[in-house]
Amino acid sequence: MLTSFFRYLYGYVRVRLTGYSPERFLNLCKGHHIEIWDLQNSGGYYEMNVSIRDFRRLKPLRRKTRAHLLVTERHGLPFFLHHYRNRKMFVVGILLCISFLYVMSLYIWNIHIEGNYSRTTNVILDYLESEHIVHGMRKKDVDCKEIQSMIRIQFPDIIWVSAEIRGTRLLIRIRENMDSMPMEEQPETTQPRDIAAAKEGIITSVLVRSGVSQIQVGDEVAEGQLLVLGRIDIQNDSGEVADYQYTAADADVYARTTYTYYNEFVLSHEVRHPTGKKRYGVYARLGGKTVSVDLKPKFERFSALNTEYPLKLTENFYLPLAFGTTCYEEYEIYTESYSKEEARALAEADLDEFLQNLMQKGVQIIENNVKIEVGTNTCIAAGSITAVEEIGSYRPTEILETAPEVPEDEEK
Repeated sequence: MLTSFFRYLYGYVRVRLTGYSPERFLNLCKGHHIEIWDLQNSGGYYEMNVSIRDFRRLKPLRRKTRAHLLVTERHGLPFFLHHYRNRKMFVVGILLCISFLYVMSLYIWNIHIEGNYSRTTNVILDYLESEHIVHGMRKKDVDCKEIQSMIRIQFPDIIWVSAEIRGTRLLIRIRENMDSMPMEEQPETTQPRDIAAAKEGIITSVLVRSGVSQIQVGDEVAEGQLLVLGRIDIQNDSGEVADYQYTAADADVYARTTYTYYNEFVLSHEVRHPTGKKRYGVYARLGGKTVSVDLKPKFERFSALNTEYPLKLTENFYLPLAFGTTCYEEYEIYTESYSKEEARALAEADLDEFLQNLMQKGVQIIENNVKIEVGTNTCIAAGSITAVEEIGSYRPTEILETAPEVPEDEEK
C-alpha cells in the first residue's frame, strides 16, 4: 500500500515495448537497476509500468537494443496537476480540503464508552462534560491518565478504566464491579464508631473483629438498636470500670428479616397498534447545532424514531457532521384485558425482578410466601418474603467526657 502511494505521488507511465530483441532490453533494465512492474507479454509486444524518473534513463538502452517504446497511459499526481494547471480554483479547493481535514484531525469529535452496564453512557458523558471533557476539544488538551483517575473517583463501582485517543475518537473502556456486596463498603477509619441495626430482625450469626457485642444469636433486634459497641470498659482489680478505650467497631452481623410484598394492577390496559402510516424528516448536526427539515405529520397520535449517521473518513476519523432521519409512525390506542394466564405471568415476572434486586444486594432468600390472586378486574400479588442479610450500619460512638469515679477506699 505504501509503495503504491509513493508511485502515485512521483508519477509513472505504462509503456509498450516492441523491437528486435525486447528480452535484451529488459535484461539491461535489470542491470541498470531500473524498476519495472506489472510486466505483461501480449504476444507481439510487452507492456509494463515504469516511474517517470526511470523512464528518462531508458533512452540510451532503447538505442542500444533498437527497441521502440510507446507511452499508452499516464498515472500519478504530476500528470493530474499538469492536467488541471489552468484550473487554479480547483487546485485551491483541493488544498483547502486537505487543510480542513488536517485541522479537523486535531480535535475530538467522538467520545465512545464501552463496558458500562449499570451506569448509562449519558450519565458518564454528563460527568465528563462537567469536567470540560466534551466533543470538539483539542486532542492536545486531553489527558487520558487524568480521565481514568477522575472516573474511578467519581464512580466507585468502576474498578478499571482505560482511555485512549484513536484518530478523532476518544475511546473509554470501563469495567464495573458486578459482584454483590452484602454491606455497603465503608471507608477505613480509626475514629470510634458503633454498629447499629439497619432494620429489625432475628440475629442468626455474629462475628466481631473489634468492639463489644451487645447481642447474641437468637435475639430479636429493632431498627436502630445497638449491635456492637465501639467503647471498651477497662476494669480495675475489683471488677469496676476505671476507664474507657474507644475503637472502630468492625463485625459481620446477619439476621433473619421479613419483607412485605404487595403488587396490584388492573387487568384492563391500553395497547398501541401501529396503523402503518409513516412520515419522514431529515436533519443535519454540525457540532452542537442541529438543522432539521421535519415534515411533521397530521397524525393524532404518533411515535418518533431518530436514526443518525455520523460522517467519518475511517473507522476512527470522525468529522463534526452527522446526518439523520426522523420516522413518524401513527398508532391507535385500544383497551384490552389480560387473561388470567397473562396476568399471573406478569405478576410472577414482577416478583422475580423484586427478588433478583434483593439478591444482587447480597440478600439470601430462604422463604417466599407471596400469593397471586387474579380477580375479575385486578390481579393482586401479596405476602411476605423471609431472608437472611447483613443488617449492620455504622454510627459514631458516644464519647464520655469523664472517667468513672473510683471509691476513696479503693484509691487507698
